Amino acid sequence: MPEAAPCWRVAWALVALLTWSCAATPPPSLPGPAPTYAEVIAQADALKRAGCYRCLLEARVSYEDLTDTEADQTAVSVGLFETSLLIGMRERELGLVGFGTFERAARLAATTDAPTEWPQFVAIAETTRWQRVGVPKALLDENTAYRRRVDRERESWNGLLRPLVRTSPLAGYLYLSLNCGDGWLADQPAVLTDDLAVHDDALYLRYQRAMCTDRLVEQSLIETLEPRFTEMTFFLAQAALRAEAVALAEFQLGETQAAWPDWPAPALGLADLTLAAEDYQPSLGLYDRLLSLVPDQRDALLGKAKALSYLDRPNEALPLLDRLAALGQWYLVDTYYWRAWNRFSLDSVEPARADIERAKQYRKDAEVLTLSGQIAIEQGRLDDARADLETAVRSTDRACDAAFHLGRVHVAETRWPLTAVTFGRAARCYRTAAEELAGERERIRQDPTVPEDRRGRVVAQYAARVAAAQRQAASSAFNAALGYTNADALNDAETQAQQASAHPDFAERAGALLTRIQARRPAEPDPDTIEDESTPRRR
Repeated sequence: MPEAAPCWRVAWALVALLTWSCAATPPPSLPGPAPTYAEVIAQADALKRAGCYRCLLEARVSYEDLTDTEADQTAVSVGLFETSLLIGMRERELGLVGFGTFERAARLAATTDAPTEWPQFVAIAETTRWQRVGVPKALLDENTAYRRRVDRERESWNGLLRPLVRTSPLAGYLYLSLNCGDGWLADQPAVLTDDLAVHDDALYLRYQRAMCTDRLVEQSLIETLEPRFTEMTFFLAQAALRAEAVALAEFQLGETQAAWPDWPAPALGLADLTLAAEDYQPSLGLYDRLLSLVPDQRDALLGKAKALSYLDRPNEALPLLDRLAALGQWYLVDTYYWRAWNRFSLDSVEPARADIERAKQYRKDAEVLTLSGQIAIEQGRLDDARADLETAVRSTDRACDAAFHLGRVHVAETRWPLTAVTFGRAARCYRTAAEELAGERERIRQDPTVPEDRRGRVVAQYAARVAAAQRQAASSAFNAALGYTNADALNDAETQAQQASAHPDFAERAGALLTRIQARRPAEPDPDTIEDESTPRRR
């Protein structure tokens, strides 16, 4: 057993440990002096100049905290009014539904010591255009009424704002918001650019100027100068979409949606891009997200209904379309078309007919007329079906389904030459469609910008569509062969039957038809009995 350490050594070690511990622990720091009222105002002013939406919110809170204190209440009132006005305008520019109001600014403008121009500033701000993406149509209608006021008041408002632009960045912001249109700023005198440049430290004004010019470089610069200006990513995504840089736009919308989960515009933009990419299942969650933010948002209702229709889930799509029909006024042709499409897929033929007739009141393109013709065939209304389908076929060379169903009408009417020609046209159309679909499938398969999980889903969908088009081409060729056979055009019948026989689903039937065609041909004449017209006949 080892000998115990002497007591003095233990005590010395304990003293050393305590000494080390005290040395390693920093002394508590005393809180610094509280910022003065002037410093808080300066910090709030800096946030206001930074100009991002969240910066403005933070600045407004600071100004509110300084009310009824010994701070300079004139500076507080000005800061509170300006941030309140800018926040309301930005909320409309972003499309933050439920916000975009100016009550606080209006109350401040109504105080007895408020500057005389403030009520006018509020009136001008109320005409700010709402972001169109993800915003309810009622707000857009309301905005239209406000814009009518702009037409009446523009001259007087410009007379108020233009002299103030050089001294007030807020006046510059309002002036640009009021007047900006296609190429407007580029046509203005150079002195306006000089007056705006005076306020380059007010990034909110530079943001409005960048949005006015619609120049990508200037818009990109805003977030570079102020990283908290993350709302700019959405506008950059819109610019990418206009430039058809779809992969970049989707990435930017995804970033925005993650950073701004309660902002409807990026949620709808991302959902619509996903739907356009034919990635239907993921789009459903995105549309649901938007509907949780903005109930009855029509774009989301329609987009989700389309996705469910493509996924062959009509029972889930129909309630959404019923709601759109009840809301009325907007997207009615699409609502009635897709409701007819889903009802017809459930064999609810008469309600489907009622819907497609409503759709035809608004639009008579190949898509609508083809479905109308199919419904008419199902109900035995051959004259109606023929009229709709013939119009559809004449409207475009790509109306494959219209040609196929028009062939069905000719079969029912035993018009064999027309049956043959119409199904022959459908066969050519489907073969072309199959080739194009196969090419698009390969493009998607080899596109490095398509996410891997999406690539698998969409390529599988395209493979199924290619197979369906190939089968329809064979079916059409077989029907054309029957039509030519019944019309005694045996050479054409043989050509079509041979095309049909290349598909495994029609190989046996087409082979049997080829045998029948061969049997109906007259026997080959004996060469010895053929007279040479150049040889004199015996008398």
